[in-house]
Amino acid sequence: MRSAFLLLPLLLAAPAAAQRPGPIAPLPRTDSGVAPDLSATRDSIARERRAGRLSRGDARRAEAEVDVNAAIAARYAAGGGLSDSARAEIDNRDRATRSLLDAPAHRQPPR
Repeated sequence: MRSAFLLLPLLLAAPAAAQRPGPIAPLPRTDSGVAPDLSATRDSIARERRAGRLSRGDARRAEAEVDVNAAIAARYAAGGGLSDSARAEIDNRDRATRSLLDAPAHRQPPR
């Protein structure tokens, strides 16, 4: 009798198929799949250069990196739009460039 009471919750439990969630639908894209706007990074370069926190050579190198990012974005977008992985790659490259601009300037140690 006692074993029957122990088995009762197992018999009343929902079948395993009822506990599984349905298929996960992909989320709709919030963008059109076109290349991201890199103008914020270009603005940061210009702002840091005007403020004197970025040398002319460093500004040129940063602009060259943004140009590379734009070229990669254009190349990926030419195939009919950016995939999620291509967009993530370009966004990561842009974030890396901006993080270098936002990093504190290296100061010479006092003498």
